[in-house]
Amino acid sequence: MASKKAQAVSKSMTAGARKPVAWSESAKEAAVEQVLEAMAEGQTVKEAVEKLALGVTPGTLRRWMSEREAWMARYQQAKKLLAYALAEEAITVARESTNHSSAADRVLIETLKWAASKANPAEYGERQTVEHQGAQALTVKIVEDVGPIRNDQALRAVEQSILAPPLQSVPLLPNTTRTPD
Repeated sequence: MASKKAQAVSKSMTAGARKPVAWSESAKEAAVEQVLEAMAEGQTVKEAVEKLALGVTPGTLRRWMSEREAWMARYQQAKKLLAYALAEEAITVARESTNHSSAADRVLIETLKWAASKANPAEYGERQTVEHQGAQALTVKIVEDVGPIRNDQALRAVEQSILAPPLQSVPLLPNTTRTPD
């Protein structure tokens, strides 16, 4: 049983054609809405387009979303919801893992974690940022010097090291010769 949105999408397409002849704004809106809902349920744009058989490529759908600011904002929100769904799926896979499937499950879990971190880096990314709320004040005090500051004690130590007699070299023991390594 097809929804009204799916019927609007199918009316804008020609029978058997991969791409629609002309997409009305209401058909575009219905297609975008369906894909955003599918993303919230954990499907990627590609998976949603294929499953819903919209007759449009994922790239075309993304271009439609980028053309409208409201759709793009909803797409960004749907990506966050997709990240939550992927993280939940990773937890489910981990809980259902057995000794026989643990290696394959580990790869799947890492992939789901990676995808979640890309879809919502603020929540699942490796680099966490801490935001500070409230007033912050910075005071800068500029002081002009009349001349360089002298450290008389350090100056005397340097003068003594320059004027001190050089260390004498110690001769080798009489029967010792150096051999090259």
